[in-house]
Amino acid sequence: MHLLKLIFLVNLVILCTPTDGQRTCSDEQRTGLLELKSFLKTEVMHGAEHVVLPSWIDDPRSDCCGWERVSCNPTTGRIDRLSLFNIRQSNLHYFYCFDSPNWNISLLQTFKDLKTLILAYNCMRWKENQGLLKLQQLETLDLSFNSLTSSHLHSLRKLKSLKNLNLSGNSFNGSFPAREVSAFENLETLDLSWNTLQDSPTKFDSADFSKLRNVILHNSFNSTNIMRFLGSLPSLKSLDLSSNGMRGTLSNQDLITLGRLEVLDLCSNLMEGSIPQTIGKLSYLKVLYLAENRFSGSLPVPGLCELRRLQVLDIRHNSFAGTLPPCLSNLTSLKILDLHHNFFSGPVAPFSIPSQKFLQFMDISNNDFEGLFSFSSIFNHSRLEVLVLGSTGNKLEIDNGDQAGVPLFRLKALRLSNCHMKNAPLFLLNQHSLIWVDISHNMLSGALPFWLLANNTDLKFLNLGNNSFTGELDPLPKNPMNGLVYMDVSYNHIGGHLPKYLGLFLPNLQHLNLSYNSLEGELPASVGAMGKLLLLDLSFNSFSGEVPKELVENCTDLVGLMLNNNNFHGDFFSTHFNLSRVRVLRLGDNEFNGSLAENGFYSDMLVFDVSNNNMTGEIPNGIDASVLLLQNNSFEGQIPCEGFHEAQVIDISHNFLSGPIPSCLIDNFDGYSPVFLLNLEHNRLSGNIPPQLGSLLSIKILLLGNNLLDGSVPKQLCQLTEIRLMNLSNNSFSGSIPSCLSNVLFGNDSNDSIGELTFPYGHMDFVNLLQELYDFSSFWDSDELVAKYVCKIDFVTKNSLLSYQGNGLNKMSGLDLSCNNLTGTVPQSLGKLSSLHVLNLSHNHLTGHIPVSFSNLHQIESLDFSYNNLSGKIPSELVDLNFLAAFSVAHNNLSGRVPDKGQFGTLGIGSYEGNPFLSGLPSDKNHTKVIDRPLPSDGTKEKWYEVDRNSFFASFVTTYCVVLLTLGGVLYINPNWRRRWFNFIENSIYSCYYFVVVDLRRLTRMFFHVGQKGA
Repeated sequence: MHLLKLIFLVNLVILCTPTDGQRTCSDEQRTGLLELKSFLKTEVMHGAEHVVLPSWIDDPRSDCCGWERVSCNPTTGRIDRLSLFNIRQSNLHYFYCFDSPNWNISLLQTFKDLKTLILAYNCMRWKENQGLLKLQQLETLDLSFNSLTSSHLHSLRKLKSLKNLNLSGNSFNGSFPAREVSAFENLETLDLSWNTLQDSPTKFDSADFSKLRNVILHNSFNSTNIMRFLGSLPSLKSLDLSSNGMRGTLSNQDLITLGRLEVLDLCSNLMEGSIPQTIGKLSYLKVLYLAENRFSGSLPVPGLCELRRLQVLDIRHNSFAGTLPPCLSNLTSLKILDLHHNFFSGPVAPFSIPSQKFLQFMDISNNDFEGLFSFSSIFNHSRLEVLVLGSTGNKLEIDNGDQAGVPLFRLKALRLSNCHMKNAPLFLLNQHSLIWVDISHNMLSGALPFWLLANNTDLKFLNLGNNSFTGELDPLPKNPMNGLVYMDVSYNHIGGHLPKYLGLFLPNLQHLNLSYNSLEGELPASVGAMGKLLLLDLSFNSFSGEVPKELVENCTDLVGLMLNNNNFHGDFFSTHFNLSRVRVLRLGDNEFNGSLAENGFYSDMLVFDVSNNNMTGEIPNGIDASVLLLQNNSFEGQIPCEGFHEAQVIDISHNFLSGPIPSCLIDNFDGYSPVFLLNLEHNRLSGNIPPQLGSLLSIKILLLGNNLLDGSVPKQLCQLTEIRLMNLSNNSFSGSIPSCLSNVLFGNDSNDSIGELTFPYGHMDFVNLLQELYDFSSFWDSDELVAKYVCKIDFVTKNSLLSYQGNGLNKMSGLDLSCNNLTGTVPQSLGKLSSLHVLNLSHNHLTGHIPVSFSNLHQIESLDFSYNNLSGKIPSELVDLNFLAAFSVAHNNLSGRVPDKGQFGTLGIGSYEGNPFLSGLPSDKNHTKVIDRPLPSDGTKEKWYEVDRNSFFASFVTTYCVVLLTLGGVLYINPNWRRRWFNFIENSIYSCYYFVVVDLRRLTRMFFHVGQKGA
């Protein structure tokens, strides 16, 4: 009977106990949550009701245990977890506390059963803390990324049950808060990252921290002394001091005090020197992170090899050298070995690879390893999932001839970049679990290994770039690759057409790079089915036809589109254009036509390139690209004022722009200009150079040649001290040359690289692809989308128009003022431009002498004074110009003897012609003997210069026909040149018409009036 009563009582208790689906919270706690919501809505969110906890409603039928951000104890129904993480929904990628609202913490006292409270990322602070002090059962408190100080930490001292405390990203400064932390007698984990702590505590009792096991001081401390303080804590197991900028060496005393540690993280500091042998004293160590420091020397042997419990060894991005010690094979517990980006050398011997029992990850790339590596030596590593090989100088070769047997491992990620491979490893045929494959930068040839796609249906990343693959992309495997998000086949020899079903085969692709191949034909409309594309690079191929509207209409996530250096045509910016998110758009070197429509996407570009096309119309307002390339088109009208706020490169040369250079263009920079290249050459710009141009203090290349500009050369240009190349030639400038141009550096003492620019403009989220594996630190260079711009300009040097691009620009400096109406003397101060390579003052009206100070132009290679009115002698001191290769003073009034030493001994008579009073010319010194032409063999007196008329007429007619056909062929092939030729003919016709008709009418009227007066 008693047993039946007991069973009935137990059943009654079970029936009355709320289950997960029936648990309810008390009215008191529901009311407390609603009061908290009301406070957040009015004081924190400032009335933004639509984003403040929408499931928290005042309805008795609504169980608050089911509300968002709330969890209850399944037995008691009391709230035991509350998360108000980032309640204002700030952008965590650019998180910053612009304001710090005071929270009413007393509203939390209702929830006395809380064990976990998360208040992170709210920029909060408080004045009174009675609410938190009532939470005596609280074990985990996350207050990270708020605006708390040491006084707030002191107010938490009565939370005796606290085990985990996260105070990262606050405003703690000064010394480590040992006294405040010691009050938490049960504390096990403390996170003070992202603060500004500076000193270790001077007085402390390690017994006060008897349970503290984990300390995280990431990016908050810059002194190595903290290691000795924390090393004395009796229960410390894990210490994170990464990203603190700590300098100095790792001493024996530091390591000895950390003898009980299991995890030590010193990544991303500035520590140097070698690792002491006493590292072996850390016998409990399981994880060692020393990556991204300045450590050097060889690995400590035997110290490192004594760490038999070590599971993770990460020493990437240091300066370690020497060979891999054989004793690494003794690390029988090692799971992760990351050595990439060091200076290890020698062969990768099988006995230097850790034990096969547990090893999962091995990255030894970007070192100086050499010799052969055989995969058969690691076939028995059954748990290996990630393998990364490669050397900095292609010295490490993969031995594909010795791969007998089947590997026991099932790789998930394989990277064999820069491994000097000529054939793909045979063992890949037996791999069916690959997620990531990178075999780029090798010498692989033959057909593309699409069997990798067929064998690995979970493949997400495939990089085959920089090889010698041939053949076509068609046919692809039968089944669509729904998982593939990254595919790079650039820099190969792939030809043919793209498969018509390409977009259907790769529906989820985010990154497709087929650049630098020999692909041809039209783009299939199916590319529009790849709606998740972030980057599409088809540059440097032979594609033709119009860009399918499906691409510009449906691929709205595109941030990078490169179609440059192909044969596309048509109106790209049509009504179908819908790429509002694109930040890098390269359409240069095609045959696109039409105009640039007014479109808002122009305002947020990094690279906008439509150069070398057939674009017409006016340049729209609002373009704000960092790199703006519009050169070699047929744009007309004036340069717009709106936009250009963030521009670094502006090249709109070789168009038909007219009007003045607008000063408002420069005013847009609001006192700071990032512009370093401004190219307006070969237009029809007129008027003066606006003085505001002198405010572009960062400019390094200024090209205004071949326009209709006039007035004087403004002295404000002398403020552009960073200039390396300045071209004002072929205009109508008058007045004197400003002597203050000597203040311009022209490359002197400037180490800035101007040849190339890189622009990160997005990234791919590879974390989710490989989240179950190790950090993949060496793989993340593939996730960032980077646009590269190689600067290219034309500049007259040594009497020739030469092109300079890339790194060649870093060694070039020049000033070209030729073909103007400049008068006065050549300023002596220009002799201070000791780094100048090219100086061209020809075709002006300069007078006076050539300054002796020009002998200080030690780097000058080309110096041109021709077609002026200079007089006097050529200074003999100029013979010290050891790099002078081109020199001209032709057509002046110079006199005296020509220098004949140094580089002047290599010059020809053309450098001095038109100066009748010069002596010692090259022809006088060489005394060239004239060879008489012999008389005809028949002894007649026929002159040697007489011409056979039949031969003359025949050659004339032939030459005329060839030239005419060549001209017709060129005009037929190139529409841009054809348009310009027809414009020239039309202008010539109008000019002749107005000359004949108008002048004839004037003469007729003049004679008529004269006749009337005579009558």
